[in-house]
Amino acid sequence: MMNIRLLFFCFVCFFLLERGYGQVKSSDVPVIRLCPEEAQTLKMSELFTGYRVMSLKGCSYTWVKNILELDDRFIALFEISLGNNYIAEFDKSGNFKRKIGSNDDCDKYHYVHDIFFESNGTLGAYASSNPEYLNYSLEGKLNYRRAIKNTTGIWDEDFALKGRVGNDLYLWCRRYRQGKNYSESYWLKVMTTDGRLVRQFFPLKGLKNRGKDSFYRYGSAIRLYNVYDSYIYSVEGDQIRPSYYVDKGQHSVLLDFELWFKDEEKANREAGVHHITVNENRKYVMGSYFFKERYYYFVHDKSNGKTCNYVSIDDDILFSLSFPIKYFPSVYFDSWNNFDDHYIYFYYRPRAFIRKVDRLKEHLLPSAWDEFCRKHPDIIKIYQENDRDAFVIISYKFR
Repeated sequence: MMNIRLLFFCFVCFFLLERGYGQVKSSDVPVIRLCPEEAQTLKMSELFTGYRVMSLKGCSYTWVKNILELDDRFIALFEISLGNNYIAEFDKSGNFKRKIGSNDDCDKYHYVHDIFFESNGTLGAYASSNPEYLNYSLEGKLNYRRAIKNTTGIWDEDFALKGRVGNDLYLWCRRYRQGKNYSESYWLKVMTTDGRLVRQFFPLKGLKNRGKDSFYRYGSAIRLYNVYDSYIYSVEGDQIRPSYYVDKGQHSVLLDFELWFKDEEKANREAGVHHITVNENRKYVMGSYFFKERYYYFVHDKSNGKTCNYVSIDDDILFSLSFPIKYFPSVYFDSWNNFDDHYIYFYYRPRAFIRKVDRLKEHLLPSAWDEFCRKHPDIIKIYQENDRDAFVIISYKFR
């Protein structure tokens, strides 16, 4: 009898999760509390132990899309122009070694948009818009490529590949498209490489068109924030489960996305906390959100369940001198979601980096500038090299 009851309970939970929203009690999972009224100034030394700075030299690009770190090298995904990305390897000093892959690895009209390390020690990558998975050895050899079919009959521009969630299983997501009618559709689908539907989650029938969602990879799973029930879910294989609940307190009114396209300022005034983005490492769940007129940021400590909300930065690691920190770097939180288990990464185009240091120098008295140079010779070295092709990365080490 007990086994029958247990099986019935599991079936009911499965049915509710697949068909609806908000079926899990927030007390069943850790709670991330977003509260703009309690937002403080983040003192960098409370979260980080120090910094390092380096420049990536020897090849041309306009932006760093992602960077992965090994013991003896960096592997980066670069954007040269819209729709033109490539993977490159650098040594530990930031010197270019080689490109990984070639234009023959995937259709020239489809560019690589994500890279990650696989558990077997290889490098995985996704290319779009006709989706492909590419797998490389760490020596840069293409091991294999695999087309990932979409057989749902939905145009690729409306249906996006989010990544692999198991052997031969991939997670797809319906994009937000203004004016589209999704009354009979599901938001998430798990499908095989050849396009066979395995599971689908969260029907959109009766709901307004979707707002902004956040997806990130954590281990072998893909995690996502659902705007309708404020849970962060984890998809692995053909299973989905809640991992966190995002408590927005009194600011839980959803953003009217249709109004946002017509009158962004009015939509932001009427909405609560929205445009939530999330990422995670072993110690923290971190992200950003928008409320009324500005962005706020949060750090959720897994060890004690405490969430801290932030609105500004006091960088007492790099800039312990007495001057307004807004001069350099001007915006810390632009790259707030670019982190791994050890470092958070801030990217600077060469000219932007030089300009920031120039402004800092102009602001300081000669004696204060001399002290800064003495304390931070690594930054001054890159600044004096004045290499306008070298992308600069400042990374802070987590405690």
